Amino acid sequence: MSYVSKTAQTYDPDPTHNQQVTIIALAIFDELRVLHGYGAGERRLLEIAGRLHDIGWSRDRSGKHHKHSCDLIQELDVPGLDEQDRLICALIARYHRKALPDAARHRRFASLDGHHRALVEWLAGMLRVADGLDCTHAGLIKRLTGKLSGDSFHIHLEVKGDCRRELERAFQKQDLLVKKAQRKIAYRC
Repeated sequence: MSYVSKTAQTYDPDPTHNQQVTIIALAIFDELRVLHGYGAGERRLLEIAGRLHDIGWSRDRSGKHHKHSCDLIQELDVPGLDEQDRLICALIARYHRKALPDAARHRRFASLDGHHRALVEWLAGMLRVADGLDCTHAGLIKRLTGKLSGDSFHIHLEVKGDCRRELERAFQKQDLLVKKAQRKIAYRC
């Protein structure tokens, strides 16, 4: 992971944020394992995408950094990732904000088979919520635990400080994860 960490340090203007987002995304992954059924390999893809999701800021400051992050990840030679895994990481980063994955409109996403499309959707959904939970880049979330209950996924957050903006932003970005988990998400501090 040192190559990924060095790349994040080099290209991301706020590597502390990408580290925080990655920690939160991995906690969500772990808490939802019973629903998605993915293992260590997929968790590693989420970790890489989380650490690199904002490297596009090095190329663009106009609000399209997510697309530039996707392009940059595609150009990287991350040790241990084959071409398909690199594309998956790139797409997870691409979908951490704005548009949701759409095979009819996005050719890279359309190039994946159904299994890998579902993987991108799951992991991008987790990354979107995690990014929302650190939207102020203040590192307010200290710990995340989750509990599945009926048609809901309850996220309990241990925080330092007022996290209303983070909760609001996570709620705004949760649509993809809600769709994949087929559960409402409730946040509690």
